[in-house]
Formats: sequence, C-alpha cells, structure tokens
Amino acid sequence: MAKIIIPFPLRSHTDNQRAVTVDGDTLAAAMDSLFNRHPGLQSINRQPGLLSIFINGRAVERHPEQWQKIAVTADDEITLIIPIAGG
Repeated sequence: MAKIIIPFPLRSHTDNQRAVTVDGDTLAAAMDSLFNRHPGLQSINRQPGLLSIFINGRAVERHPEQWQKIAVTADDEITLIIPIAGG
C-alpha cells in the first residue's frame, strides 16, 4: 500500500491522521482509495489547481485526468501540498 501524506489543513477529514495508506497501482486508483475512505477530501478533486502532488519528492501532474498514467507502487510516498499565498 502506498502512503499519502495529508497536509495539516486537510487532516480534519482524515481523523487528524498525518498519513493514510491506500491501495492502487496508479495515482488515480490511490487517490480514489483516499477519497472513498475519506469523502470529505472530495473537494480537492474538484479543484485541480488547488493541489500539488509529489511522489517520492518528485512533482507530478496536477490534473486528475492525467493521474491514470502515473504508476504507484506499495513503497511510494505521495505527498499532497496545498499552495499558500500571502503577502
């Protein structure tokens, strides 16, 4: 199972878990597993530009329609990052 690191602002949707393990051999399947277990996170799926995703520290495509093409293994760590702006 791959591990998804949850950013602090979204942890209220994962029972305050910092990381969640998910099934799936593609990023799309892993994210579907995450959304099925934690439906409150579905809102990030509806706003593709809102979320940056890294697999083992490498940035991947933000748009969900591309996630099916990105392979994920059981040893991968997927990190979700919400961009923050301010001044």
